Amino acid sequence: MICLRLNRSLTVDRVVSVTMWSVILLSILASAQGQTQTEGDPPSVTIAQGSVVGTAVTSSGFTHYEFHGIPYADSTSGSHRFKAPRPAPTFTQTFVADRKGIKCVKAIKGGYEGTEDCLVANVYTPAIDPEKKYPVMVWIKGSEFEKTKGPELSFRNLIEKEVIVVSLNFRESILGYLCLGTETAPGNAGLKDIIAGLQWVKDNIEQFGGDPESITLFGHGSGAAAVDLVTLSPMSKGLVHRAIAQSGSSISPWSVTRDPTQYAILVAEQLGHEITEELDIEKLSEVFTRTSVAALMAVIDELDLTDNSLAFAPCIENEHLDDEKFLEKSPFSTLTEGTYTKIPMIFGFVENEGTIRFDEALEADWLTKMDQSFSDFIQPDLEFETTEEKESIAKEIRSRYFNSNPINMENIESYIDYHGDTMVLISVIREARLRAGSSGEPTYLYEFSYQGAVGDAFVGSLPASVVGAAHGQELAYLFDIDTAATVETNAGDEFVQKVLVERWTNFAKTGRPTSESSASFWPVVNSGNTNVLLIRNEPNSINQATDVPITDPHREDVDFWNQIYEEHFLDAEGHWTAEEKEEEEEEEVDTTEDPLMTTETPETEPDVPDSASAAVGYTFLILAFFAVVDKFHSAQILA
Repeated sequence: MICLRLNRSLTVDRVVSVTMWSVILLSILASAQGQTQTEGDPPSVTIAQGSVVGTAVTSSGFTHYEFHGIPYADSTSGSHRFKAPRPAPTFTQTFVADRKGIKCVKAIKGGYEGTEDCLVANVYTPAIDPEKKYPVMVWIKGSEFEKTKGPELSFRNLIEKEVIVVSLNFRESILGYLCLGTETAPGNAGLKDIIAGLQWVKDNIEQFGGDPESITLFGHGSGAAAVDLVTLSPMSKGLVHRAIAQSGSSISPWSVTRDPTQYAILVAEQLGHEITEELDIEKLSEVFTRTSVAALMAVIDELDLTDNSLAFAPCIENEHLDDEKFLEKSPFSTLTEGTYTKIPMIFGFVENEGTIRFDEALEADWLTKMDQSFSDFIQPDLEFETTEEKESIAKEIRSRYFNSNPINMENIESYIDYHGDTMVLISVIREARLRAGSSGEPTYLYEFSYQGAVGDAFVGSLPASVVGAAHGQELAYLFDIDTAATVETNAGDEFVQKVLVERWTNFAKTGRPTSESSASFWPVVNSGNTNVLLIRNEPNSINQATDVPITDPHREDVDFWNQIYEEHFLDAEGHWTAEEKEEEEEEEVDTTEDPLMTTETPETEPDVPDSASAAVGYTFLILAFFAVVDKFHSAQILA
């Protein structure tokens, strides 16, 4: 036996053993870079980092090839915890890509999962042949709003349609989005991870049989927002050719922070550090660099963010830093100005997006809290001049969703409608219209309302009164999941699975989401009509499904929120100096008409209220920071 080891360690650094004959065979294969795979050979490729060997997987007569845990960037530990990723390590010997299950750090109930050194790519290909030029689909999983371990998703359904799928790990929460405007923590590390991963795909995917000029980025939830943000960043130029954003967008209220330091200071205080009135934000960076992951996740997991913001989210970066920036202006400004790379896009949402907050209704007593103080639940991308004005608008919003009824389990459908509209639905429709007016490339929009046995098993139990698809339910049909094997499917489940997989993979191949199993035409969104493909149960038949084009769904809800955004929209901005903050305070609030209220394509960026959150850009608070070792942090927090 011969032992092979990666020359630079990741957290999951372990010795991999292979038999002597495998090594000899691999050395022969490595001499011909990216040569065609021969039946019976272990899958092997030679990429820029060196030789890589994967695994052949056969199920129900279909064979494909998997490569797990290939590092696309170097270690992010220590002083690099919050910085942009560094170039990937090279391999001194053949790298055995069998490291399944590597995850980035994420807070979950009762603790956290994952490891800091997690920047790896997993590649799934139908064949190892550089001549094939398969389209590539890069998956970005979203988990910022999920605090449980979900089932593992299989990409087999997609691979069978002759596309390559790559899944990328990227830093999340505080490790991915601590944004202090400093060299130590400039912000958007997680999004820069995705950029590095996409560059790795472009540089190496041809050796796996993929086409580096046909890359489709797709993601769900917070992953969808990340996908959308990547398409707007100048750093992604030439790396993405199509994109699919499922249940999230760049202008979702939570997608870009309005106050990058607010929760950083709060977490530091919860860790036992005293905050004083003087300036030294660098010390805040040092505190988080030295604190254990367990202590950080324990504090973050306890935050109760009723406005549906993320404690640590993408930010507008400090223009005074020398490093390359992912975001220099807000997504809203970028979209209205049209200053982004135009590509075909699909946006979508499910009927009951608000089920993402069902657990909070039961476990965090959000129903009672919402009933007693509704204004605490207003989304963070709205601003008000006075408390009285905020309470007045809160009363108007509450009346629309709950009438004069108390907010309790008897009105759980209204609770779900409110959170679904404010977190996902309204912003997705608004952005689809913005894209249609400024892109010039086709923009497609879908609503998934089909409720079937496979999807119900995937999302778990919900009240019987909640009818229609829940957040994430379409994933049960797009991917091959374990729960599907234990559920008795029907014709509707089979139809939906075929239609989704065909439309997604055909979009990756041609930029047009066609389906061989459906006769329905999916029209694009345009400046005059919000055209939507509705995937639903067949009326009067729970075991059948259909997809039909409709126009302007949820129009009254969209009009209601457009009026509120026209007067109270708070755009994301970056104010990193005291001088900038003073200038902001001197400016008067401007409530110029929102371009989404008209059907004309805006020629210039509309004026929007030029105010970021009160804490951003002020002379930052000095952190009187005490050198406390990680074990003390953990003991203080977890006691």
